Amino acid sequence: MKSSFLILIAMALALLAAAIAPVFKTDPGLVQMHFRGWTIETSLLTLVLGVLLLWLLVWVLVRLWKVPAETARRIRDQRSLAQLEKGLLALTEGDWSTAERALEKSASSHGRTTARYLAAAEAADGQDASDRAEWYLEQADTRNRKQKFLVDLTRARILIQNNHFAEAKEVLESLHKRRRRHSQVLEMLARCHRELGEWDALLKLVPVMLKAKVIDDQEAVELRLQAAIGELQRCQDREKLQASWKSQPKASQRAPEVIRSYADQAVLLGAPELTEEVIRRSLKREWSPSLLVPYGEPGPDDTARRLKQCEKWLEVHPEDALLHLTLGRLCARDELWGKARHHMIRSLEIEPTVAGFDSLGQLLERKGELEVAMACFRNALRMNQGKEPQPLPGDQAKLEAPVSG
Repeated sequence: MKSSFLILIAMALALLAAAIAPVFKTDPGLVQMHFRGWTIETSLLTLVLGVLLLWLLVWVLVRLWKVPAETARRIRDQRSLAQLEKGLLALTEGDWSTAERALEKSASSHGRTTARYLAAAEAADGQDASDRAEWYLEQADTRNRKQKFLVDLTRARILIQNNHFAEAKEVLESLHKRRRRHSQVLEMLARCHRELGEWDALLKLVPVMLKAKVIDDQEAVELRLQAAIGELQRCQDREKLQASWKSQPKASQRAPEVIRSYADQAVLLGAPELTEEVIRRSLKREWSPSLLVPYGEPGPDDTARRLKQCEKWLEVHPEDALLHLTLGRLCARDELWGKARHHMIRSLEIEPTVAGFDSLGQLLERKGELEVAMACFRNALRMNQGKEPQPLPGDQAKLEAPVSG
């Protein structure tokens, strides 16, 4: 580009010279200069050429004067680029200390640059040196809005990586006001709200994330379910739990995972009687065996009702291990020891589980069958450790080859 421009100028000057040459041929002009008794006479064309030659000489001398400085600058630039490449490669490999040293050298040769200091901050954070990371961020150039945005975005990312979600949220909320649809800002802000349990704020952010195409419809549904579950889990008494449940959208009230969270929290708060109708209606709409676990935790007056309902379900789902286990637990609460034993053993025959062995062990312990009870407890421990259960002794020999679910 620069060479083309110079060629155009040269051509223009040549054309100009050709145009005025006839004028100087007929009348070369006369220039007379008098200084301290000296008189110089010359033609106008000679004077112009002399001035041009003098300017060219000065320009060459200036260029020659600048050659050492420019050569040194080019060498520094090459070294800086080499350090930058070394630092970025080390950062990619996770060699944080090498990356930090190289990037620091690269940044110092170019003054207050942004990208190099941001990378150095990431490298320092990889070494858990939050003070140095913050120092690098403060050194970065923030003279224009884009640079300041990138520095704050990096600061928020580092805060999140160190689990400082409250501080990161303040930075991200400021960034969100400036860039409403920035994908990284929205993603990190949503994570902060989740980690801090700010479910209402998360729900308000979901439509914005959808509009910015940060999430799709399915991910939006999952976020709403997470918010519903989180809201239920933070309830500390039955009144708040009931109020939170009633305030949930219909879609959330129909989701098995939300119902399970509501039921588990009700059991935890000592109010299992709140769960019977909710779980029964949900299982009528859609069979979800995981809901049988809290259904096996009855209230003070509904054990018989739950037991009868489970027997009805058993006619439709005779090979459901969790249903047999739930029936066994309910029978044990009603002191129907024989039926409890039968259903618990059947559950383990269909699918051996930690909960199944633990429940059978508790039942046998209450009945004084300590040897088999201890074997059940050992199997529960083995399965927790990822090991296969061992055959039970005595009358439980039929569990040696349990039927897989």
